[in-house]
Amino acid sequence: MENVQYAEELVREFLVFRGFTNTLQAYEAELSTEIGRNFEVDKILDLVFSVYIPKYQLDRLLSIFSFLKQCFTSPADTVLYTALLKLEQSVLRYYVVNALKSGRQEKVVEFFSASGSYLMQKREDWIAWFAIPYIKNPSLDPQFRMYFSKEWSDTLVLSFRNFLSGIFNGTRIPALLKISTEKNMIKCLKSDIKQLNNKLSELQALLEVKEVELSLLRRSGNSIDSGHKNLLKITTAGSSADGQASSGVYEESSTSSIQGVDSHTLSSVKSRDEKLCDSSWMSNAENEQILVTEEDFPEVKVDFQAITVP
Repeated sequence: MENVQYAEELVREFLVFRGFTNTLQAYEAELSTEIGRNFEVDKILDLVFSVYIPKYQLDRLLSIFSFLKQCFTSPADTVLYTALLKLEQSVLRYYVVNALKSGRQEKVVEFFSASGSYLMQKREDWIAWFAIPYIKNPSLDPQFRMYFSKEWSDTLVLSFRNFLSGIFNGTRIPALLKISTEKNMIKCLKSDIKQLNNKLSELQALLEVKEVELSLLRRSGNSIDSGHKNLLKITTAGSSADGQASSGVYEESSTSSIQGVDSHTLSSVKSRDEKLCDSSWMSNAENEQILVTEEDFPEVKVDFQAITVP
């Protein structure tokens, strides 16, 4: 009901905004009749059979069928549209029968005068009914006797109830009535979004705290790793220095030994050369005193062996 009232206020606001004063007056007048009755079947039936027909409100009776045709059926929907036309025809006949039972023949004449052209449009079954106001006892006439029985009127009310129940249960809610529902839904969604944003802010703050803690842990871990690396560098440097010192001592000892061997070898070669020179000098001196031929002495060759320095 709240949605209906909200939709009605929206329609009023729009009509006033556009300046549709005549439409607004007609709208207010139709609201007083409550056509549709919020799709409540019992209230619509009560409106038709307890208000419109007993009070001879023909215009409103026709308007409710026009409302049903426009909102719930169409010529394209053959089954529903045909059923609604048959119901409309039966209800209008009930209107005539009720007027005759009440002795209001003038209302019947008024009915045919106002709706004669409408009834004759593809409604050949109404031709005989134009004579009913002039029949003295139409309830005894074989052609109209059935319509004056209680069984027929009860069947009509039941059929109308079933039809309305069928179309209202299968119909969709008008878009205008959804505005209030969607408004409340949007309000709830905004509230949920606000709560989620607050929760998100809390989680972001918690995440920042955790990131700071993680950064501190990483820094402490890096300092420990750097200490281990420095210690390893110091140890490696000490080992390298010891190795270089040992290699220096070894190189010095090797050089000194090589130098000692070279000096000894050179001195030996020198003393040997000196001896050979002395012997050749003595031979020359003897040659001056004694004539000696080369044939008397075999040739003496001096081989010099090369000395290799290890």
